[in-house]
This record gives sequence, structure tokens and C-alpha cells, in this order.
Amino acid sequence: MKENKASITAYTVLQGIMYVAKRTKYKDLVPKDMKDLGEKVLSCSEEGQKRLAQLEKKGFALGVKIREYIFLPGITLHYILRKRAIEHRTREFLKAGVKQVVCLGAGFDSLALRLAEEMPDVNFIEIDHPDTQQFKVQALQESQRENLHYLSIDFTHQNLEDRLQECTGFTPSLPSLYICEGVTMYLTSEEITHMFTAIHNLSGTGTKFLFTALEPQDSPRNNTRKILDYYLKLIGEPIKWTMESPELEAFLKQQKCKILSLDETDQFRDMFLKGNDPVTLHRGEYLAAAEFERR
Repeated sequence: MKENKASITAYTVLQGIMYVAKRTKYKDLVPKDMKDLGEKVLSCSEEGQKRLAQLEKKGFALGVKIREYIFLPGITLHYILRKRAIEHRTREFLKAGVKQVVCLGAGFDSLALRLAEEMPDVNFIEIDHPDTQQFKVQALQESQRENLHYLSIDFTHQNLEDRLQECTGFTPSLPSLYICEGVTMYLTSEEITHMFTAIHNLSGTGTKFLFTALEPQDSPRNNTRKILDYYLKLIGEPIKWTMESPELEAFLKQQKCKILSLDETDQFRDMFLKGNDPVTLHRGEYLAAAEFERR
């Protein structure tokens, strides 16, 4: 990520969701409160305002199709399917007794804020790079909730365990769920291992971890174009870590975790799309839920 600038990926994901909400037949997938909060966040920066204006241009829809063909087929719709799946699993964990949700690398996502308003007895913490978080906090300051706390951290230079222990809003004893959406691919293998270790040390056995991961670029389960790697390196957000989904269970055992669920493209379709819609969907990113066991 460029120094002193919000993540380009954060802008791109939110713009994609706003595009689905405003310009496609899948607009009902985007809840009204998610759409409204997304507009607030984008309106708070020059880059965000530019992204909102682009949505109204006649040629934007064609541009989306071209970019998807070149880089990531089906990715724009995937953004909202991924978020809906994360919210679905999060609500399941909350119903099962989770009382604290920690979002790692939250970007411009609004899940914590929306759930904090709905569930005042649950504690929410958003962790992100300060250059991205500042725009979000500024945009949503009027919507702030007492049970939602913001903590800035650069995962590549700062220690997650130390930073959370210093956070007055964090309660180690609460049954906790950690969410990590669209982040693991930007971390090294060592940083991934540190994240798992830190989460267990912070919240202990029984802690839940909901995270997304990428299939390797050459996997038959991935329809990403090779040129994407070059683009991400160009903008300073290169892919560093991938994991074959069939190998995930063994990897989680090494982290002293057991797998609870694994949602891929077909599961996203079954959960949120009607019938046999012929739409092109992104393949290559999946959502995993895990639980920490005794070390």
C-alpha cells in the first residue's frame, strides 16, 4: 500500500459493491444500510468522490466488463457475495454465544458498525492500517457506537498481540470471533503464522476465526488472470500467500485449529443467487471458518 494513502483495494472493493447496488440486477444483495454507509465513506475523500462519480458515467459498466475480462472474471459480484457470506457466518457465531468480534484489516467494510448498532451487548473492534482507517473513522464519526472500537496497526511492522493487549476496548475473557477478509494474501507465511499464534494467545481455546484465502494462481479452481499479479505489484499490494483449499485442513491442524466450514463459489451461489443464473462468477477465493483447539 502506498504511504499516507488509503488502500487502493479498499476503494476498489467498495466501489464494486456500490456498482452492484446502483447499476445491476443484483442490487437487492446490497442491504440499504450497507449502501448508505458505503456512500458516506466514499464521499469523505477526493479518491472516493471520484469513484462515486465514475459510477454514474455511461461507459462505466462496459469498463467493468473489460477489466473483469482482463484481470478477474466475475470479481465485482464476488465482492458482495463474499461479504454476505461473512455476515451469514458471523451471525451464526453470534447466535452461538460469541460476545466479541475483532475485524482484522477491516478496510471500508461496514459489518462491525451495522452489527454494533443491532447488538449493543456485543463488543466490536476494527483493526486496520492507519492510512486507510482514518478516512473511514472520519466519514462515520456521527454513526459511532460505544461498543465499537478502532485500533490502527500495520501488520507488516507491528505486533498484533501487543497492540490488542494495549487496546482498552479489548476484553480477552469474552468468547471471541476474529474476522480477516481480503487480507491474508498480502501477508507472508511468517506473518500468517504469527496471526494465528497471536489470536490464540489473546483469546484462547474455542476462539473462532473467519478468514478468506486465495487458491494459487495456477490452480484449476482459480480463474484469475496472470496479469493481475503484475498490476498488484505495480500498486504496491502484491500477493504473498496462497493456499490450496484441499490443503487447508492440514494447514489449520498445524495452527492448532479445526476447520468448521469452507465456502467457495458454488456455496456463495447456492446461498444468495436464485436458480441457474448464467452469470460469470469469480473462482479462486474462499471463506473458511476455524476454531482454536488446546495447544
